[in-house]
Amino acid sequence: LAALLVSATLIGCYSPEKLVERVRQKAIRTRMEEVDLGSYRVTLPRDNRTGEMRELDVRLYGESFRYRVNEIEDEIKAKGPLVEDKTLRTLRLATPKELVEPDLDALRGRLLASMNEVLTDAPLSGVGFHHVRFIRH
Repeated sequence: LAALLVSATLIGCYSPEKLVERVRQKAIRTRMEEVDLGSYRVTLPRDNRTGEMRELDVRLYGESFRYRVNEIEDEIKAKGPLVEDKTLRTLRLATPKELVEPDLDALRGRLLASMNEVLTDAPLSGVGFHHVRFIRH
């Protein structure tokens, strides 16, 4: 009877320290971090209406869970020329419609898809812009 009482009182007991540590570790693993994807400056196709030349100057970053950042950075180093080529090609194909969107969502989505074609070992969760500048000539 005493053993039954002891086991009944222990049901539902937990260690608050272990619970806090488990929650803390999960928060650290799932926190999003930025990975530098570099700066790019590309000449866009000539404007059909005005004949004006334009350049796009951007600095990009990728988003990923913190625990994957080192793996992503290693893969970016290993595949650097391919990452750069894919990024430049994607930026050069940006349409006027994409470039006037307030958040550049369509361009952001195409950049993410192109990066994840290259970064197969450690794909990104998102792509963002540190700065975007349009230069007209």
